[in-house]
Amino acid sequence: MLASLFPSYRHYPVIQPLVFGLSSVFLLILDTISVLMGQQSVSTKSICFTLILIAVFMAAGWFQPCEFIFIACYLLFNLLDLIDGYGMVVLDLDILLVFWLIRSWIIPAVLVLLLEGAISVAVSATPSLQAFSSALIAVIVLVIGLALRWQNARRILAEHDREQIRKSTVQTRKELARQLHDTTAKDLAHVTVLAQDIAVRHPELSSEMNPLVQAATKASRRIRPMILSIDTAASKTPLSEVVQQVKRMLQTRSITLDTVLPKNLDNALSRQQLLTGALAIRECSSNILKYAPADSEANLVIELQTERKELTLSLSNEIADTPATTGISSGYGLANLDSKIREEGGTMEITNLGGQWLTYIVLPAQKYKPKNLSAENTNDEGAPSEQ
Repeated sequence: MLASLFPSYRHYPVIQPLVFGLSSVFLLILDTISVLMGQQSVSTKSICFTLILIAVFMAAGWFQPCEFIFIACYLLFNLLDLIDGYGMVVLDLDILLVFWLIRSWIIPAVLVLLLEGAISVAVSATPSLQAFSSALIAVIVLVIGLALRWQNARRILAEHDREQIRKSTVQTRKELARQLHDTTAKDLAHVTVLAQDIAVRHPELSSEMNPLVQAATKASRRIRPMILSIDTAASKTPLSEVVQQVKRMLQTRSITLDTVLPKNLDNALSRQQLLTGALAIRECSSNILKYAPADSEANLVIELQTERKELTLSLSNEIADTPATTGISSGYGLANLDSKIREEGGTMEITNLGGQWLTYIVLPAQKYKPKNLSAENTNDEGAPSEQ
């Protein structure tokens, strides 16, 4: 709450308390040594008020409102001559004003310097000497504070520039990967499927279509790892958005994906579940694109077991007599996916039930010791052997 009321306080969460604490202790020790050596005479009253000032100053390192309390107390105690003998405490005020100057609180800092100088001159036994001393200290404080402010501004500007460059780079890579995925990769998959369909419907053209299928298949295999390496933000894609992406992908073969998703799914999942779940949906959908017949339906049911915090994915699709093409792939493979899921402590079950291909995946919220399960029903390319 205090940080929201005083935003500048958040800029120095460690440095300011450290500086305030060390300077208070150091200056108190110097004044105490001076008193013990008899160079200054003090009263119990001045010691008490000095300790109060130091305590408030140290608290100001953590709570910014205490800064204003410290300044008010210091000016009042100095005006009433309640801290006589502990002259080094004035440096605490100067240190505070340096921080004000770094924050660009220039006018308030100058006003406090003028007010403190006027009070010091008024209560001093040697006004001319005190005026010179106050003016010199004010100049030193302004020089140091403004120099640090300039340096801090340069640092903030450099950090801002680096952050802008980083965001621009990430956005450019993400946009490039998205364009490749939505245009080139999608078109290659579409060309491959259409050429394969033409070869099936018109066997006399299969010899002419096969080179086209092979060329598009090779290009698709090459471009997908490139997309994954370029898109550094792909892992941050919400699961609900991944579902929409695979729906559009399956539409290239007129395959309708019916989905059942819980509300606020992405907010309820752990980072591990988001990453592995997105990978599983993409890979299984690529498998559906290869092996499901055109103009068919597929189903995806996503559930979140709130008690065990487990994410379950259930996918089902019809199996075509022949695959559209073995070249369409997300570049990961079901065998690798099964290994990845087991490493994350989950399970993956694949079943062929009378023309229906069923996939059931369970992903825990927290990674635990993987189960020693073997991958079944997969061929050398990571695709199910039954399909």
